[in-house]
Amino acid sequence: MRVVLGRLPGTAWLGIGCAVCFVALGLFVATGATHALDVATTARLRPGDAWGGAQVAASPWMARLSPQHMVLVLATATATACAWRRTWRPALFAAVLATSAVVLTAAVKLALQRPDPHGWVAPTGGAFPSGHVVAVLVCCAGSVMVLSPRVRWWHWAPAVLAGALMARALLVSAAHWPSDVAGGVLLALVVLTGVSLLPLRGAPRPGRRSAAPGQPTRSSPASTSDAAPSSRKRTSRGATTSAS
Repeated sequence: MRVVLGRLPGTAWLGIGCAVCFVALGLFVATGATHALDVATTARLRPGDAWGGAQVAASPWMARLSPQHMVLVLATATATACAWRRTWRPALFAAVLATSAVVLTAAVKLALQRPDPHGWVAPTGGAFPSGHVVAVLVCCAGSVMVLSPRVRWWHWAPAVLAGALMARALLVSAAHWPSDVAGGVLLALVVLTGVSLLPLRGAPRPGRRSAAPGQPTRSSPASTSDAAPSSRKRTSRGATTSAS
């Protein structure tokens, strides 16, 4: 058991940690343990449920970064990756990623049926976790992953910025409780880390096709030219031996 755990990559440990935190937060939300803190924080972010300058400035980002727009971003990035790399594997990766996010989010929402700060429960489920946050993070980070097989740390900047804008808009507008937003972040990280461990993104670039098993590889011009002198040497040696 220790050997298996020791071989897990850092991404797997991140996913496991986020999953544990998400389950714990879900239990706290279900039992009402976070309600007092949620109410106090929401009251400070939107005093008296008034609509002021902060709400006017932040609320448009909920429409600009809506789940419909984020799915379009992921679809565009996936189509670009498929065309550039000449493979359908980015599309398979994006499909698994999006489906996992939708199924898990909907399942938890329907199970908890948590009202939002204004007491409303949507027909698609409760407020926990925030589906807007999940959609923004999964689609933006998923776009980075399909376009860049080797992701550097600074590539995550657009996803972090988009997630921060959406989180601020939801909290300032009192559209979600703070624990809803935190749950959305955790669930998005669980989905991203889990799907990233699947061998779905790797594919050769155009012009770099590897030979199929059992087929000989084509020799490069350099190796062919190097082999010619050696064959001529063996021929000359055989001729000298037969003459003697």
